[in-house]
Amino acid sequence: MDVIPFIQFSLNTRYVLRWISGGIILYIPVFNFLSLGYLSKTSRLVMIGGIGLPTWQDKYDIWLEGVKLLFIFILYEAIPFFLFSCGFFLTTLTSITAFFGHIIVKLSFIALLLFSFFIPFAFATFAEQMDFRKALEFESIFKGIREVFILYLGGYLGTLIALYVCKVIIHIPYLIGFVLSSVLTYYVLLISTFYFTQLFKTTTLSTERIGEDVVSASE
Repeated sequence: MDVIPFIQFSLNTRYVLRWISGGIILYIPVFNFLSLGYLSKTSRLVMIGGIGLPTWQDKYDIWLEGVKLLFIFILYEAIPFFLFSCGFFLTTLTSITAFFGHIIVKLSFIALLLFSFFIPFAFATFAEQMDFRKALEFESIFKGIREVFILYLGGYLGTLIALYVCKVIIHIPYLIGFVLSSVLTYYVLLISTFYFTQLFKTTTLSTERIGEDVVSASE
């Protein structure tokens, strides 16, 4: 997936401030839509074989793209959030309902991991086609994942582990841990975006690949 060269590019002084900027505002409500939109813009650059990282020009468009991505995340995680809300509510009632509530809350975390599994390719689909509906075509997304399942699973698990480390870092005293965790979390998401976009391009989900296949078939 050429992740190492991408990391080398991203650590270049020409690009490093771009993703650090996105990381600093990652945990700031409303402003973090810019962070999400920038990831989508990065994915689109990778789609066309671009090198390096995109600029922060057209901030309003980037912000608006981030808002759309948030809705995609919310829709994919609707069931886990619903389970968590119901479970938490039951824990506040009687001891009997609390027992079942705790079980439902645990199930919600399992559901969260399960439904989050599909988000990377849903994200890539949206970034490539800028079509909100295409990113919600669950069956197509699942078919694409099956084509590269082992690499996809490895990338997903690797991302989860890296994000967990970032979560631990946030406990460093004062604001140091908070800022460091925010920036590193964003960097993990940036690398993850590159990895899954590259992987996405090898599947039949990618319109660019489909176009190349059509050209090859016609020659």
